[in-house]
Amino acid sequence: MKSVRLCPDQIYHPGRQDYEQAEIRIANGRIEAIGEKLEPVDGEEIISLPGMTLTPGWIDIHVHANPMDTVIGLHPDQVGILRGSPVVFDAGTVGTDQLDDYVEKMVKTSKTEVKILLNISRIGLQRLDEGSNPEWIDEEAIRKAVVKYPDLIVGIKARASGSVVGNQGILPIRRAKAIAKEVKLPLVVHIGNLPPKVEEVLELLDHGDVITHCFHNKPNGLFDPVGNLIPSARAAKERGVLFDVGHGSASFSFEIAERAFKNGFAADLISTDLYEKNMDGPVVSLSHVMDKMIAMGIPVEDVIDRVTVAPAKKFALTGLGTLEIGAKARLTAYCRENKQMSWTDSVGVQREGREYFSKVWSIVDGEVTKWEG
Repeated sequence: MKSVRLCPDQIYHPGRQDYEQAEIRIANGRIEAIGEKLEPVDGEEIISLPGMTLTPGWIDIHVHANPMDTVIGLHPDQVGILRGSPVVFDAGTVGTDQLDDYVEKMVKTSKTEVKILLNISRIGLQRLDEGSNPEWIDEEAIRKAVVKYPDLIVGIKARASGSVVGNQGILPIRRAKAIAKEVKLPLVVHIGNLPPKVEEVLELLDHGDVITHCFHNKPNGLFDPVGNLIPSARAAKERGVLFDVGHGSASFSFEIAERAFKNGFAADLISTDLYEKNMDGPVVSLSHVMDKMIAMGIPVEDVIDRVTVAPAKKFALTGLGTLEIGAKARLTAYCRENKQMSWTDSVGVQREGREYFSKVWSIVDGEVTKWEG
């Protein structure tokens, strides 16, 4: 494979939070060299990225990237590289019933790198009450899947919401936690309407587990009716449970997020919950969700860290989330422009911003896919 030299205005190192004027050479799917003025290599392709900052590839840990035999979901590239994210997690669209077919037809053929949060229910999202029947939870099938696909399955996904679990309450989440602990993977839990109580869910989770949809404004959220952060949420964060935005069609409120920030309760991870019904709004893309965080006062660097180094570290994604020799050639280049913008949350509330990600380009093994945000 020929080498490619990327020539941006600057590169950004997440975690270190520093910028560097440098070029990056990639070859054979890896970063081969980094330097201010790299020596030319015969036959290499030069890609100029004027006005752009180059970062490790952005990782969207919550998308629905399975269009096969499911009630929601798109092709991985539609929610991945075509929206500025070279790496995505399918967040529970897939269960063990569809897993082999999904790996062959989607994961292995997509330009986007796909990781899997395997649904605790073997049917995945073939229907939206996948946690309501205990017979749909097959722990032995999950054990076998984790052994078969150790590099693809990075966590277990469960949805703790009344419409999902029906009369099962907390029981599916308990079973999900037990099997996640057994196979030594983090449990990622969607929180929503009762049942079960969010306090019951939080008390089950340990260091390294993740709550997604942390800023929804439905009943049964992280804040009580008078606006105070519930004690079990604070306790969970203190013992190492992580909290993810997971914007979605109905799961992100500016008001709740701002209340959380004032309480010193920031999201650890930023993701979209992107699928066909919210691509035109209110979610649109990962960069769009990141812009909303920036509009609320979070520095650009912190936001980029939460879609690069933070998920890479949390889910042990070797070779991702960093710009270093030998890292995977999964990169994102972006440009920010000054322009008065208006951002809308999941309940129609708006906030203003003065700049935005106008260009977000995915670069996978030297191939550029452009997203004009």
